[in-house]
Amino acid sequence: MFRKTYVEVNLDNIQSNVKFFRNRSEKKIIGVIKANGYGTIDYMEAKALKEVGVAFFAVSSLDEALRLRAHGIDDKIVVLGYVPLESMDIIREKNISIVTLSREFVQKADLKDVNVQMKINTGMNRIGINPDDAKQVLELLKGKGANIEGIMSHLSSADNDPEYSLKQYELFRNCVTSLHYDFSCIHMNATDSAIIIKDDFCTHQRIGLGLLGFSSYNVPVKPAIRLFSEVVMVKKLNKGETVSYGRHYTSDGSGYILTLPVGYGDGFFRANSGKQVYIGKEYATIAGSICMDQMMIHTEIPYETGTIVELFGDHISIEDRAKELNTITYELLTNITDRVSRVYIKDGMVIETIDQRL
Repeated sequence: MFRKTYVEVNLDNIQSNVKFFRNRSEKKIIGVIKANGYGTIDYMEAKALKEVGVAFFAVSSLDEALRLRAHGIDDKIVVLGYVPLESMDIIREKNISIVTLSREFVQKADLKDVNVQMKINTGMNRIGINPDDAKQVLELLKGKGANIEGIMSHLSSADNDPEYSLKQYELFRNCVTSLHYDFSCIHMNATDSAIIIKDDFCTHQRIGLGLLGFSSYNVPVKPAIRLFSEVVMVKKLNKGETVSYGRHYTSDGSGYILTLPVGYGDGFFRANSGKQVYIGKEYATIAGSICMDQMMIHTEIPYETGTIVELFGDHISIEDRAKELNTITYELLTNITDRVSRVYIKDGMVIETIDQRL
């Protein structure tokens, strides 16, 4: 680790969260590890999930699926989003499953011996086939020789609108029932909907952010990701001196300015300027504008270089950080760049550190 800024990934907590969701519904779990495992490094999260019996993964794109294959993940993988029509040979070769983007996609694609899950649009209006077209698309898939292994949908508002979510769920259930087909895999619930919807119909549940210990609802999952940096320089400023680009922070002569090797180039947004971090046993304020590669904080104590600083974790939750920035947890996690090392905790100890650029 050459820049002491790192994401700590607690594999023990991830595995504990698997058990929570499994025990809650007794449905099989599809581990959603798209966008590089929401910043955990996808294949590292997959390996941890496999240890507790998760052997089915979901990603957003074909390149993500191929990356998992390249790292030895030979379990079932479904691509939840767009795949190019010309990619069917490699999809067959690598035994990857895809979803029906639209009726037109099914009509055009060479789907012989391709693993396909029907994606039903129940109100998200992003991708998927309309329920009225489902029977025709099912017949098209049969005629093309596809391996029809499952059917799925996606809820748009499980975090804030249970009533609409239930309407979507019932629409999906009625659609699947009307097809009179023995799907081996039926799934709709993701992290939040797995909590609010009592589902006695689906066979699987897709859990992504919940495996990392985050949910819109108050449930006993364990946060598995924390972000840290460290002090690399300590300075005392005179009253009237300014800090960082734009000179937005002016020292009153009190305390100390500490420099950290982290900035918006690492995914810690400039919008955090003026907000707090945690060091020692106190909250400290980010002084001036966050730079691309560095930022400064103001403290009352002249902490030594090498002192660890929490950007989010036990004292500043990522949910609170997201609310401060008027965004969502997903965005903060997935924007942490590959410049930031990943440190993995298992059985309470560091077992591996990965610098992705090396």
